[in-house]
Amino acid sequence: MVKSIKSNLLRICFLNLLGLLLLPGTDVKAQQQPGWDTIKTSQIRFFCSIRDFTGLYIDSTEKAEKEQIRNLPSLQAVTENYEKRIPSYFVGKPIFLQFTLFNDADTASTVYFLPGFYFEDIDLYRYNNQTKELEPAPEYPGEGIFNPNVISKLILQPGETSTYVTKLSFIKTTINTITPTLSFGYFLPTLLSEVQNQRKINTIITFLVCGIMLMMIFYSLAEFYINRNRVFLYYSAYAILLGIMFFFKAFLYKTPTPSNYFFESYFDFMLQAGGTLFYFMFLRKFTQSAVEFPILNKVLLIQQAITISGMLLFTVLHFFSNKFDFQNLTENIVKYAWSACTIFFIIYALITRHHLLTYLAIGHCFLFLGGLLSLFLINSSYRFNHQLASLMNDSLFWYEMGILFELMFFLIALSYKNRLDISTRAREKERLLMEYEKSAIERKMAILAAKQEERNRISADMHDELGSGVTAIRLMSELAKTKMKDHSLPELERISNSANDLISKMNTIIWTMKNSNDSVDNMIAYVRSYAAEFFDNTEIRCAVEYPDNLPSIEMSGEKRRNVFLCIKEALHNTLKHSQATQVKILFKIGPHLVIQIIDNGIGVKETNMREFSNGLTNMRKRMDTIDGHFNIRDENGTTVTLSIPLQ
Repeated sequence: MVKSIKSNLLRICFLNLLGLLLLPGTDVKAQQQPGWDTIKTSQIRFFCSIRDFTGLYIDSTEKAEKEQIRNLPSLQAVTENYEKRIPSYFVGKPIFLQFTLFNDADTASTVYFLPGFYFEDIDLYRYNNQTKELEPAPEYPGEGIFNPNVISKLILQPGETSTYVTKLSFIKTTINTITPTLSFGYFLPTLLSEVQNQRKINTIITFLVCGIMLMMIFYSLAEFYINRNRVFLYYSAYAILLGIMFFFKAFLYKTPTPSNYFFESYFDFMLQAGGTLFYFMFLRKFTQSAVEFPILNKVLLIQQAITISGMLLFTVLHFFSNKFDFQNLTENIVKYAWSACTIFFIIYALITRHHLLTYLAIGHCFLFLGGLLSLFLINSSYRFNHQLASLMNDSLFWYEMGILFELMFFLIALSYKNRLDISTRAREKERLLMEYEKSAIERKMAILAAKQEERNRISADMHDELGSGVTAIRLMSELAKTKMKDHSLPELERISNSANDLISKMNTIIWTMKNSNDSVDNMIAYVRSYAAEFFDNTEIRCAVEYPDNLPSIEMSGEKRRNVFLCIKEALHNTLKHSQATQVKILFKIGPHLVIQIIDNGIGVKETNMREFSNGLTNMRKRMDTIDGHFNIRDENGTTVTLSIPLQ
């Protein structure tokens, strides 16, 4: 039963609270002149706004303070705008609120007064009807549950009427508000909780943005760990500082604690400025502006200097001066400088038409619009239609949306830059590979040139030194045979034959070593000359056939030598074993050079194969050495086929 009563009471409280929040002041006469009408305690149900019954006095000359607050001249109304934000010139000046309360109950009434947020100090005074002066209101120790810098306790006896004056000292921030409200004690915790939860959706969105920025922090640190690229440290510092600012903005909203006062009045701007400073450093490094975009680099350097100077001046004014107007002006100038830099970046990206800058510029458009709208809502009392969600009138929401879209297009720009880097690295790798291959080819060509030069030198030495010596031996042997006439020795004949054979072999070696002979047509000419000379004093007629138009095809000395020795062996076998009267040498040129030696002799029989098997084995080995093919078959004589690839 007790639980049911409590739940019904809470339901009624919540419904009344909802109705009162939607239509504030419905329990009190609306649109009354401030300070004139008296508020009755019977009109308070749970809580009520007394803005229309409260007078406001700004003590710009501090006369009321010096005169010990004997009276308050020229009270003005507490406008609706003051519930959104107060003008910056209110900060640093004594602000007084005055209202009159009448207890029309037959018992003593205790109510609590909530003037607004945020105050460094609240001094409550009560008008003494007997002395006709304002005196400090009595304090009520032992409560311990409500902060005296937020809530003031008022006790009135039955039928008592009291006029209260509250002196307020705002903290140094532009988010201060004046929302004079009276509440009963049992409802006060709910009221404070409801005030702090007014931007619940905003808080959820802020925490989501913080989560996204936390993911970007992890990503940036991982990129730095893998690639050792300092640019990601700058971005992670930017995300950390802004993430901390967003988190505390949501977590400490309307929390009247010294730590929140310090955060709202000083530290939030330092976090934002520090994060933006690191973002400028990131932009310079990410876009390589020092090399690619010198003008943009200078502008970003100027912005870094403006940001650092603004942070230093803001710190000095906050801790060593009471001129909040100058402190607020410094903050606004720095933020407007950021906006101007954003506009310049967008225009510069449009002019240069660089893809990387374009992606970043699109993100900066959203950041600029969100930041400009946020700055407008901070520095003005204008708000969008109240029928819209409170989200639309939250300056932090628009700034977060700008950051979120900027982050989205930054990821697109990062993806594009990674693709460029991969492409650049691939091109660089290809260039290095080509240079390596070029140098390898040059080294190979140099080695081949050196080898060829050495071959030419050796062939020249053989021709000049060995050739002349062997020729001399041959001549002397012939002279000796002539002188001895009928008494010639068989050894002299062998010496003469050996000299002739040696001269022939040496000429072949010299021919294969000279690089000027490295062509197919030269080899055909040499084979034709050799065959004609070889069969000159025999009964065998030799014919050489080749294409009329010989293409210029290179053929190395090694190939020429092995092919010639195979042809020489085939011709030797024809002369020695075939009993032929005709031999034909055919040259066919295509992808392969095909050479056929065809005779009309007795052919290759198993009975006589052993007689020249060693020669055939050597021919096959020589062709295998140069990736060629050897074949011999019996077709009304013997046909030897040699095939050598020319590619």
